[in-house]
Formats: sequence, C-alpha cells, structure tokens
Amino acid sequence: MNIRIVLRVIVSGLILPFIGQAGGDQSAQLHSQRVFKIGVLATLTGSGFTLGQDTVAALQIAEEQLEADAISQHGGYRFKFFVRDTQHDPSKALEAIKDLDRRGVQIIIGPQTSSEVAMIKPYADAHNILVISQGSTAHSLAIPEDNIFRLCPDDTLEAKAIVALMSHDGIQTIVPLWRNDAGNNGLHDSVKARFEALGGTVASGFQYEPTTTDFTLAITSIASQVGAGGSTIAVYLAAFDEVVDIFHAAQSNLTLSTTMWYGSDGVALSAALTGDATAAAFAESVDYPNPIFGLPDSLQSEWQPIADEIEARTGIKPDAFALSTYDALFVIQRALEDVGDLKNFVDFKTAFVREADAYSGITGSTALNSAGDRANGDFDFWAVRNDTWVRIGTYNNGVLTIF
Repeated sequence: MNIRIVLRVIVSGLILPFIGQAGGDQSAQLHSQRVFKIGVLATLTGSGFTLGQDTVAALQIAEEQLEADAISQHGGYRFKFFVRDTQHDPSKALEAIKDLDRRGVQIIIGPQTSSEVAMIKPYADAHNILVISQGSTAHSLAIPEDNIFRLCPDDTLEAKAIVALMSHDGIQTIVPLWRNDAGNNGLHDSVKARFEALGGTVASGFQYEPTTTDFTLAITSIASQVGAGGSTIAVYLAAFDEVVDIFHAAQSNLTLSTTMWYGSDGVALSAALTGDATAAAFAESVDYPNPIFGLPDSLQSEWQPIADEIEARTGIKPDAFALSTYDALFVIQRALEDVGDLKNFVDFKTAFVREADAYSGITGSTALNSAGDRANGDFDFWAVRNDTWVRIGTYNNGVLTIF
C-alpha cells in the first residue's frame, strides 16, 4: 500500500506540470502562446559570411534577453527563428521567403544585400511580409510605403562620407572598380554623382560580374586608366569578400600597388581580407580606408558587451550592421506589444514604424526616414594595419575626423 502511494505521488508530480501548461496555469498558457516566428535571411557561407554569422548571433543574444524578461514577468513575447543561408544569391533569397511564407512567417530580418532585397521585395509587398534588412544600402530601394525597412543608411550618405575623405586626401580623379549588383552599383552611382558634384573626375572604370574569379582583365583595365596619374588619382572599389582575389591580382601591378585605394561597407571589417596575409599586406600598402555605418562612441558601454559576446560566439568582430539586428528584435517586440498579434498586418507595420522612430538602442536612434530607412548617417573608417582592422577616422554630422 505504501509503495502504491509513493508511485501515485511520483506519477502525479510528472503529470501536473503538463496539466498546468495545458490549461490550469493561465500565465504559463499566456506565455506559451506568445511565440512569434521570425525568418532570418543571412549569408552564412561564402562571400559575406561574416555579417551573416554575426547577425544570427546578435539575434540569439537579443532573444535570450527578451525570453528571460518574459519568463520573469510571466508574459511578454518569445521568438522562434527560421534561419536560411542565402549566400548573397537573390534566387536563394526568393526561394527562402516563399518557403517561410508557407510556414506562416510574416517578419523577416535580412537579407544582407540590395540585390536580394530587390528580388524579394515584390513578394514581400504582395504577401504582407515585413522585411527588415540590416545591410541593403541601394538608394534605388528607398521607396516609401512598401514593406521593406532598412536599419542602415542608404548609399547616398555613405558616398558623402567616402568622398569627404577623398577630398581631404587631395584626390581629384577616381577610377572605379565595382561588382555588378544592386548594392554596389548603387554605391558606384552615388559616389560618382557626389564626386563630380564637387568638381572631381570619374573615369569609366570597370564593372565585374558577381561570378568573376579571374580579375586579370579588370586589373589590366583600371591600371591603364590610372596610368601615370600620380598622387591625385585613386581607385574606388565597391566589393565584397572577392576583394581578396582582386588584391591577389593587383599586387604584382606596379601602377596599382603605388596608387591609393578606397573601399566600401561591403569589405569593412571583413575577416576574409585580414585572414589572407597577401591580400591584407596589399590593403595596408595602398592605405584602403573603408567607410561603414558607425557605432556611437557615447554608447560604447551599451554596445561593447553585446559586441564582445557576439565575437565570443563567432570569432568575428561585429559591425553596426550586425548590431542593428539586436536592436531590431527589441523594436519588433515593442510593436507586438502595441498590437498584440499579427492578425492585422497594417496595424503591426504602423506600430513597427512608430516604435522604430521612438526607440534608441545600442546602435543609437533607430528612427526611419520617409522611405523606411535609417535616418542616421554617421560612419566610421576602417583600414587594415598589421593584419587587423583599425578605426582610422569618423564622419559624423558632416564633420570628417582623422585619427
């Protein structure tokens, strides 16, 4: 009889928690219902993997903090991530958003590139899916009232930053070398327009396809355009991690190895570049500063611990693009608190904009402009020194500062 009583107590102890979750514990039921699906379109392998891996880590850290808050408050919101590796491939991004739509996902963070965003935009607009890109900068995608939001400044602001540095350095002519995709085409066009508006000359340069692996023709072409230009002519490179192959091809060219190079946000803090000794050495020899959406020094006590945790998980130093996704999850959570659920997409979208405009996170204010892009346009300049990335200057509120 005593044994039966003991067994009954043990069985009751195992069953009661499940009974409470099923209906007896109202707060537990409320908490379990507040789980929202978030799609994550990121490049986890191949060119651009650094931002992709840091993005996933940033979101995981944010979710862990929000979940801890939800548990302590017996409520709140929790998130389930559906991560897809798009590899900078627009067709993979489109395939991924269609798959996520079938799974009932209405909120997507990513993709990283403007080419991918351009590919998925019609689908997102037609199917009530909110897309929050952390890396797309093409001004051509700055379209009001659509479902695309970008927590980074568009390329017209980056162009102001890099051209300000070029002017400071006495550059009068640039020879552009750029990847043929929406984001890098946008950078080329914006830099060209800004540089010419200030009286500079922009050569025809060379545009290469994303599939290019042999850069011999590109190097020969831009070297001939640089010619004997001297210290007032420079190469402007808008690229991704293929910069390693470009620098391998350029290192033996006497003209290009004695010419100043300037870069873009697609390469700034790239682990692929600093991980290749030959390419890193070339980058340092030609100076090669790269502008990137910057982190406020005044908020370092807030973003540094998150950045350190991301680096501990990925081995990669995160940039403001990755850290902006940490902020994005908190904005999403606040918007969901406003509307309660995603049944009315228009209400949620309105709440997201309202909360983004009001929120100030570890990357500063997330206020959006009329096109749904981040209104803040401050930039840091990073260059490779002794096989590591070093911040060499800033462009804040139109003021250039060189360290």
